[in-house]
Amino acid sequence: MRVPHATDSAALVRRRIGDDLARRGVSPESIDEVVLVASELVGNAVRHTVAIDAAGLGVEWRLDGGGVTLAVADPSSIPPTRRRPDPTRPGGRGLCIVDALCDDWGMQREGSGKQVWAHVQVHRAAPAAVR
Repeated sequence: MRVPHATDSAALVRRRIGDDLARRGVSPESIDEVVLVASELVGNAVRHTVAIDAAGLGVEWRLDGGGVTLAVADPSSIPPTRRRPDPTRPGGRGLCIVDALCDDWGMQREGSGKQVWAHVQVHRAAPAAVR
């Protein structure tokens, strides 16, 4: 999906991914983790890149066996940097959160920009009890 290079895009991505994974039977706890990672990746792309064109950001997700692979493409070629957050200041924790919730994450060049990807293990929702 394409989303604008705007602060409210993370909310749009969270809703779309959450709805899609719920329809596919992913557990609510796993959905929470996936949408948090997606939100951090989109938020970082908005916060740390300049909107170069009207195309916005590219966001992809794929349910593959036991996990979800997320990818956010932005126009900047600058690699993401995991920082040591200052406990007295807000911000700077996004990639720490991504690192804690993902099996793996990284970056690959895409044209003149990049794509930051992450893989999150997920569990299926428990089947409803039969009455």
